[in-house]
Amino acid sequence: MNYSEKEKTAKKKQGTLKKKQSSAVPQTHEGVYESSPYLSDRKVEQLLSDIVARLERIEEKIDENVYPPESAIKPEFIKSVKKAQADIKKGKGKAYNSIDDFFREIEA
Repeated sequence: MNYSEKEKTAKKKQGTLKKKQSSAVPQTHEGVYESSPYLSDRKVEQLLSDIVARLERIEEKIDENVYPPESAIKPEFIKSVKKAQADIKKGKGKAYNSIDDFFREIEA
């Protein structure tokens, strides 16, 4: 590719400007380090503490969506489940020969 003298001069000026601009920008290091000149130990501890607290709140919200809180379960339902468990222990439960028999019974 052949450039005219004006294009060469313009390219050189642009390159010089870029060099001047990039040297004016402070260099930062990206990555994770054991110690950082920007964070004190106390700030790191506080940051980690905040992260753990937020994760615990997120976990509680997930559990609420998956499992209802105990206060949402009605006492009548708990009694009926306990009665059913006691009846099964006494031998009052139904037995089915196959899963198909079970489905036929509940669909009827």
